[in-house]
Amino acid sequence: MFVSSSRARLLDCCSSKFGDLGDLIERRPWLVILVSSLIAILFGMGAGGVNLETEGVYLWIPTTSETYTNFLSYNDAYQAGAKLNFLNFIIAAEDGGSILRKEILAQVVDLHHNVTVDFVSPKGESFQDHCFKSSVSLHGVSSPCSQTTFLQLFGYSDSGIPASESEILSEVNTANSVSSVASALGGLTYSDPSSTVISGASTMIMAYTLKNLKASQLDYETYIIKQTLPDKLKELYPDLTIQRLSSQAFDEEVKKLVVDDMPLFMGAIYIIIIFLALTFGPLTRAKNRVLLSFVALPQVILSLMFATGCQGFFGAKISTLNFLIGFILAGVGVDDMIVVEEFYARAKAKNSKSVMRDTLSEGGMAVFLTSFTAVVAFLVGAFVDLPAVRSFCVCAGLAFGFNFVMNVTFFPAFLFLDESRCCFPSCCSCCIGRAHEDKSTPNDNDDKEKDEVVVVEKPPSLVHSFFKNIICPALEIPAVQALVLLVTFGAAAGSLAYGLDIEVGLSVTEVVPDSSYAVTFFDTLEEKFTSQVKIMCYSAENIDYSSSSDVGKLTDLFDDIEAIDTVLGRVGRYGGHWLLHYQAYLTNNGKDPYTNFGESYTDFLESSTCNSMPCDVYAMDVIGTIESGELKSVDQARFFFEEVSLTETSEVWKVYTKLKSLQASHGLSGYYFIELFMYAENDSLMFMYLFRSLGVTLIAVAGAMFAFTDTASTIYITLCVMCIDCHLLGFARVWDTRLNSVLFTTFIMSVGLSVDYCVHIAHAYVHAEEKHDPTKRLKEALMSLGPAVFKGGFTTLLGVCLLSMASSSVFRMFFKMLFLTVIFGVLHGVISLPVFLCLHQKFFSPSSPEKGDKDFEERVKMEEDNKL
Repeated sequence: MFVSSSRARLLDCCSSKFGDLGDLIERRPWLVILVSSLIAILFGMGAGGVNLETEGVYLWIPTTSETYTNFLSYNDAYQAGAKLNFLNFIIAAEDGGSILRKEILAQVVDLHHNVTVDFVSPKGESFQDHCFKSSVSLHGVSSPCSQTTFLQLFGYSDSGIPASESEILSEVNTANSVSSVASALGGLTYSDPSSTVISGASTMIMAYTLKNLKASQLDYETYIIKQTLPDKLKELYPDLTIQRLSSQAFDEEVKKLVVDDMPLFMGAIYIIIIFLALTFGPLTRAKNRVLLSFVALPQVILSLMFATGCQGFFGAKISTLNFLIGFILAGVGVDDMIVVEEFYARAKAKNSKSVMRDTLSEGGMAVFLTSFTAVVAFLVGAFVDLPAVRSFCVCAGLAFGFNFVMNVTFFPAFLFLDESRCCFPSCCSCCIGRAHEDKSTPNDNDDKEKDEVVVVEKPPSLVHSFFKNIICPALEIPAVQALVLLVTFGAAAGSLAYGLDIEVGLSVTEVVPDSSYAVTFFDTLEEKFTSQVKIMCYSAENIDYSSSSDVGKLTDLFDDIEAIDTVLGRVGRYGGHWLLHYQAYLTNNGKDPYTNFGESYTDFLESSTCNSMPCDVYAMDVIGTIESGELKSVDQARFFFEEVSLTETSEVWKVYTKLKSLQASHGLSGYYFIELFMYAENDSLMFMYLFRSLGVTLIAVAGAMFAFTDTASTIYITLCVMCIDCHLLGFARVWDTRLNSVLFTTFIMSVGLSVDYCVHIAHAYVHAEEKHDPTKRLKEALMSLGPAVFKGGFTTLLGVCLLSMASSSVFRMFFKMLFLTVIFGVLHGVISLPVFLCLHQKFFSPSSPEKGDKDFEERVKMEEDNKL
């Protein structure tokens, strides 16, 4: 009783405030429009502060995950906390032959020297100024950049390449016997099917990394990109076919995605405007509402400005997903415009003294409930541990919140002004589609005044007729109600069972336009480098290298790693690791590798005893304290090895867990790192994230609904939303969509969107004039807001359908899920939910009129009078 009375007081208070707002709009419509617009513009001024993030690691990886923590540790220790900028080349011979030929490799060496030495920007910056290299202060020696590529076998020089192809193959096979060269060479061929002797390779990959400590350093990367354009490379190296991809170029492709699909957003807006113009009234000269329909355009834009500006004031990072909010607002945001117009027409039909007050007293509450639950769903999603999802949900929550403000201020004010235009005596009567006023013909009846206002009911629309003649009569049949109950829960259970086997993962090519050369680059990478070799790193921590026991544990771990079937060669790859060479150096100089560990460390790095290579290539592998040329202590040290397995994240995660168990069995501390581990962990936890986040979101939305509606409505709305999510999971698998961070975002979004359709119908059912007969109450609720919900769902479909033509699969994934959300949301809102509420009243809370029920007594008396 206390909850019900508190809820009633809250609803009355809110209804009264919305009514006061309606009075203000009737008195000062232009003031309301000006204030709401200025608020959006003032907050929108901060939009320039947002930063578009395109790096997947900083968007789609949970910031509290174990592998992300490892990434930060690795990044801080070995890369000085810098964000990596990569520059990769896939090189093939123009004639289609093997790349392992003297004349071909000579041009590859020339390309390598151009990139690392000869390309100097107009500012005088070179590769050496921007690459990762050791320094005296951190590593004991200062050395040039050490970019380890396949050319290392030949000393990065033309003279180091043997003259004959057979000699080249001999060196390649020698290196391959120690550690696989498949990470650098693609399209490998062998002397015979059963042999491991390499006879040729069709492609080679060369990878370079540039550090990006500040924005000004992007200038050099931009210069490199211009120097390695396809046309220039073809001119310099006519015998080579070169594909190039850099991080900055990839970022530009991601941004190009937004630019390419922006016309779709504008197209969606104008399609919705046309639909609204047809919905609001006929397209005649005097009675059209085209100008009112165009209010949707500034309303969506101002809502986006407000949301983006709020984020910009805090310097928030956004992803390309945020640009999809425009499509969602274009479709969903205007639904409330239709609802407000429906309540306005209803107030006009009642010949209300204050039409706008009555409109917002009822319609404002209906719009508030749907907007409030949607905002709650999005803001709960803002606590998800995925940066891209957080950014999307915050922006969407702010946009939907301000869109509600516009729907109870900006749009009603224009609606009032448009009504004044239509009702101006020299123009016409009020537009069709609403009740309108007409001056009656004077007669001799003294009881009627000369200018009496006569209410003329608007003719029923096709949608109203559909609900009146088909939907309502069907749902009144008990057998149909039982069938709806059975089909709803049966289909939800079946969809959930089927959807649990959905594939998991997100491809990097899905976030760029389908026509992007980045797609071709990654397709070539996947096609030619079929062995899927991954260079993994083990970073050892808290090891006393002067202790034979600690080093023995480390050596035993390396032996176990090398024994794994999918690990190729030895830890340290074909060059060996730093500890192996350093111990050999100490031994060769008459020193004990344990007792004298740390001595002559900088002398070792300056020597050339590491497989006839400069030992300073290992300088960055050790992070510790160096004083007077001695290594006093080691904080972290890294060791590389190669592993080959399927790149499916489920398989990669199995490898990671196995490596972790080996480390634990030897009692060592440290971590394994490769970027793919982060995506593998993310995918392995995706179902847990999904169900946990959906559960929290549903609880939050249910709590928000409970504050404004009755318990039964809250329960059944929550059940409907749960069923919708089950359908989405099942149909996502049917529609060949994988579960990933993007799809996860759409599930969070679906709660906020699908609840709208249900809340409108529940609100109409609760506040229906009929209280005692559940069947009549169902019909009244559906006839009250069912058509508006149906038309609102249709406008949403119009807004998102153009996304089906988007230039990337990520945006098309959004289209699929939004399309399904609208379809199932409308179906559950206008069919399942009213049946649930009707059956609940029939079986769990049958009500009979109590004494003193004046409304009931008056209806009974009227019926008796009619019978007489």
